[in-house]
Amino acid sequence: MEETDYPYLPVSKAKISLVSSLESKKFRIKERLFAVQGTKSVEEALKSLEPAFVCATQQWIYSKSLSGCIQSDKLYVATDTQMRRMSSLKTAPDVIAVFPLPEESTDTPVLDSDKLYIIVDGIQDPGNLGTIMRTADWFGIEDIFCSPDSVDIYNPKSIMAAMGSFTRTRVKYIDPEKLIAANPDIPVYGTLLDGENIYETSLTPGGLIALGNEGNGLTEKVKRLVTHRVKIPPYNKDRHAESLNVGAAAAVTVSEFRRRFPLGNTTTKK
Repeated sequence: MEETDYPYLPVSKAKISLVSSLESKKFRIKERLFAVQGTKSVEEALKSLEPAFVCATQQWIYSKSLSGCIQSDKLYVATDTQMRRMSSLKTAPDVIAVFPLPEESTDTPVLDSDKLYIIVDGIQDPGNLGTIMRTADWFGIEDIFCSPDSVDIYNPKSIMAAMGSFTRTRVKYIDPEKLIAANPDIPVYGTLLDGENIYETSLTPGGLIALGNEGNGLTEKVKRLVTHRVKIPPYNKDRHAESLNVGAAAAVTVSEFRRRFPLGNTTTKK
């Protein structure tokens, strides 16, 4: 269906241009907006976030019966062609929701010694950051701290990979040195190839898990601040890949912490 005869506002050329521009971090910052694409991600986001506006195909609006869920003046009907122009995906979605960028505090947080946190140190692949957000959400980690040179959480590919988890996981961009200096009693676990076997070394129920750049690993300044160097050993020491993808490494590492310390258990274990 290319005609937008549904009784809602047709999307304008200005709206199309605005949505497509949000693929760029520069324009996300300028407009203080970000886009969420695709039914599953949009539905998850709408559970907890108020949209600035939503663009959707006529078929999608009919099938989802959204007329009572979104204010009529925030819902715009678009043709398939228009959705393709607005989307950054290879296959255009049936719905794109645009949300205000949240205001971020500049305060350095004080961490809880019994909680797990993740530090993202220079990760550049938006898909990896989205996967880490989804992993954190699955394992009950509420806060991720990204170095300022890490990829933007609101990159469309990060949002897609997170699959709604970005609404339940707080992400703050902060210099890791500043964060660690403000929390000197919190252990810092660095994932390093020369670390101790994570399955055999002692772990604590809380701490910071530092994950490095896809090609270069942790930066030297973060390595110097690591208090516990850990590694995930290969199954076959004589034949294995050069390294694990950082998203996979995050899942394995966090899973081992949660295996040792189930919910409510804060006793240090070997």
